[in-house]
Amino acid sequence: MPFPFLRPKDSFITCRDRDDGGGAQISARISTMIFARLRGLTYVHTPVADVAHAPAGMAATDWSRAWEDFFNLGSDEIPAADVEARGLPVVAVRKPHRFLPRSHRLHVVAHCHKVTDRHPESWDAIAPELREKYLLSDKPYLAGYDDGRVQIAVHLRRGDVGSSGRFSERFTTDDVMIGRLRKVVEAVGPDHATVRLFSQGEAADFRAYADLGARLHLDDDVFESFHHFVSSDILFVAKSTFSYLGGVIGGQTCIYEPFWHPGLPGWLTPDDLDKPDLKRRFARLGAS
Repeated sequence: MPFPFLRPKDSFITCRDRDDGGGAQISARISTMIFARLRGLTYVHTPVADVAHAPAGMAATDWSRAWEDFFNLGSDEIPAADVEARGLPVVAVRKPHRFLPRSHRLHVVAHCHKVTDRHPESWDAIAPELREKYLLSDKPYLAGYDDGRVQIAVHLRRGDVGSSGRFSERFTTDDVMIGRLRKVVEAVGPDHATVRLFSQGEAADFRAYADLGARLHLDDDVFESFHHFVSSDILFVAKSTFSYLGGVIGGQTCIYEPFWHPGLPGWLTPDDLDKPDLKRRFARLGAS
């Protein structure tokens, strides 16, 4: 936190002017909320807009509104439009990690990840507030979450991600993932676990997971899938902002595969799955 005498006065920051996917836009705004707290600014909210990958037949404005209403990040926040209407100078900040906030300004950023990724504890600290906002709006009904079993969600990047070519660094092979999943299911107890796999493609491509007992959720509604991530007891976080956010908001046990955003305090890494105390780690979930 900045020293009080260095704190800017009447200084605001917002995140806007993006046209990428919904998960990336939500994550960018959260990074800006965290940055504001770290640097002594006031976060003001600009609703997500121009969200990519709108479903066929759905208007782009409706798709963006669906993301905004699902996460509710603007709840109890000052609208950026109100600050801009006051006539304060609007300053585009291209490198938040290299600038000092100024008083009596509205600063505009695309994201603040270069700063907030160095502070995973800040993501952990803001998570309860994000969860409260998230739960303000109706969420899809998920059957089977009240049966006393340990609910395990596995996010596996496929579709736009392959073992070679563009985005191949985000690919995790089936043999690696199945090996990790076996360790977790064994530690939980196969009779106590329900496994759901979330990905894209044909069922035949995921036969090995089905043979392990996983329920396949392929090309499901994006918001329903996300709510599964949030509601699970154990979440395998892919190299993906989407399931990463599910772990942040859900606050459950996460198996984290290192990628461009750091894991939160307490998240498990693949190496942790080989430790002898793995079964004890899951004891609080009702595993035997």
